[in-house]
Amino acid sequence: MRVSIIIPAYNAERTLAECLTACMQQTHRDCEIIVVDDGSTDRTAEVAQSTIDNRQSAIRLLRQSNKGPAAARNLGAAHSTGDILAFTDSDCVPRPDWIERLLDGFTQGVVGVGGTYAIANPDSLLARMLHEEIAVRHELSRDDADFLGSFNVAYLRSAFESAGGFDESFSKASAEDNDLSYRLIDAGGRLRFRRDAVVAHYHPTRLWPYLRTQARHGYWRMKLYRKHLRRARTGDQYAGTLDLSAPPLALTLCIALPAQALWGWPLSIAALVAALAYAFVRVPLASHMYRRTRDPKMYLFAAVALLRDTARALGMLAGIGRFFLWPITR
Repeated sequence: MRVSIIIPAYNAERTLAECLTACMQQTHRDCEIIVVDDGSTDRTAEVAQSTIDNRQSAIRLLRQSNKGPAAARNLGAAHSTGDILAFTDSDCVPRPDWIERLLDGFTQGVVGVGGTYAIANPDSLLARMLHEEIAVRHELSRDDADFLGSFNVAYLRSAFESAGGFDESFSKASAEDNDLSYRLIDAGGRLRFRRDAVVAHYHPTRLWPYLRTQARHGYWRMKLYRKHLRRARTGDQYAGTLDLSAPPLALTLCIALPAQALWGWPLSIAALVAALAYAFVRVPLASHMYRRTRDPKMYLFAAVALLRDTARALGMLAGIGRFFLWPITR
């Protein structure tokens, strides 16, 4: 079965060559590789072209103005020939059996199969913490999934095209994969999660850029929930109801702690309640991460999560104004 591996790339000069090399080394041999340069301002296109020239392999390079990864993936799909459309990101390094394991998941009624992460940069503490959080969540995930991440996923072309592909109005890298997963399920398809389909990922290593990204995620998550209101109450198996409560709790805590000096005990009680509720949501996750690694530094994740959830909450507030209130008032 022919598989089209589609890689959206934006300013990916540092990691793209490694990603392409791994894609060319798949044990499933009938693969084509399509790189879509999403208006990069660095040497992304040159790196892709150099790999093509040096390896003389079945890699194609497409280019577009910067429209976001959803549009880039759709462009790659439109120029592909495979019966299966596989997607990974330019900062991921698939294992040699990645495609083979994804294909094993396509049983009757399954329209999409996704996999998990390994870590490509374990020297960074922040990267290790973020990786372990994902590892815990994937460890608890069911085989029958209700969300598949676009960093490691394959779809039947027929189902992908029937759904209309990725929604290009998600113009940044956030929530477009949730949206497609929800639409495929609502159309009657099944999604499958495979723990043995693995791509290594270069996780963030710097806190401030990571927090900016998380604020963006909060913003676009509001567009997602405006489109899928039912999921705003329940989330999905990767991020459920408790996870949805974490950003507003974090923001309440960050506001109430300094405000109690001005308004006294009512704010102290609010801060205490928010702190206890937030600890109930995040400390068990940090504990699970510690049990997996036996690294006491994993408990620092609770502090990182507080900053992250606060950033997400600020993005969510902006998203509520943009996607819920502005359409009503304009």
